[in-house]
Amino acid sequence: MDLQLDQQQELLRQSLDRYLAKHLTFEARRTQCEGEAFLDFWEGLDDELGVGVAGLAEDLGGFGGGPESEMIVAGALGRALAVTPYVPCHVLSAALLANLGCDDLVRRIATGDMLVVTAIEEPQTRGEVARVAAQADRIEGGWRLSGTKLVVDFAAQADIVLVPALIDGEGLALFTVEPARFRDGLKPFALIDDTPSADLLLDGLELEDDRCIAQGEGVLAALSAAVDRARAATCAEAAGIAAVMVADTVAYAKEREQFGVAIASFQALQHRMVDMWAKSQEIEAAALLATLKPDQPDAVSAAMATVSDGLRKIGQEALQLHGAMGLTEELRVGHYFKRATVIEHRLGSAAAHVERYRERRLSA
Repeated sequence: MDLQLDQQQELLRQSLDRYLAKHLTFEARRTQCEGEAFLDFWEGLDDELGVGVAGLAEDLGGFGGGPESEMIVAGALGRALAVTPYVPCHVLSAALLANLGCDDLVRRIATGDMLVVTAIEEPQTRGEVARVAAQADRIEGGWRLSGTKLVVDFAAQADIVLVPALIDGEGLALFTVEPARFRDGLKPFALIDDTPSADLLLDGLELEDDRCIAQGEGVLAALSAAVDRARAATCAEAAGIAAVMVADTVAYAKEREQFGVAIASFQALQHRMVDMWAKSQEIEAAALLATLKPDQPDAVSAAMATVSDGLRKIGQEALQLHGAMGLTEELRVGHYFKRATVIEHRLGSAAAHVERYRERRLSA
């Protein structure tokens, strides 16, 4: 099996890396302190390079690159520590809508006319979409929703939020909601890595009948598949983050002196940095596994568990080997560690994915 990037994929990677190196230096990123600034940067990047649609099918306005192109884009964004709606919108929401045959909405995402995010997590879900408990009750002329959605990235900045909810006796359904419709039920905040996010309180939210764009058994399958594709892209982003933390730690160890010599010369620290590098290679391999097999839940969960465990260990070692400097705003390693911490718990923890892997393998 040839695992090398082809010519087009390599050109995509090089173009994106050059753009990010020029337009998103570490200092430039620090000035992007709120959601609209992050979104403006992403819109400029997407307008110039068209990377948002790299993975979408050609008949939906994309370039047809599939999960492999999404891996390249997410990896580059991870290396640059870019805060973007790429995975929430162009991977997760676009895949979900495509799976459900909502092609018009996908094309509007592709053209940049619409930012669409999906509200998955609830207090009990922890990445498992089958545990969605939000309810949708029929009322005259429409629906009344109830429940809570947690940590919906770019919800306040989105044009549409996709809300999965249960209809009694009919299974899962998917609703489209503009952020303004949540009124006081939209609670925006920033994550520790500066990503704009929000909790959504659905209680009392009333929608017109046509806001239900899909319902029945196919919704859960479509949502599960889209989430796994988003997990694959998240693994790729993690690989980019891990690589930078390892490189920065090695560079710092070569410069920092103790007892008149660089601490990189200490054998005990060399062993620790080698362990970090080995973990980064495991994460890269896990990202490739998830990219090649996004339709196999056991493979995706194996990758996510590997990524979560590896990121935590690399991040902890990076901060310890940087000493107190690792926690300052001036060095980027601490910022990468914050993003790594968010990813560690994104769409299910390592323990949750180990259990999911076990259940899938036993039922195989």
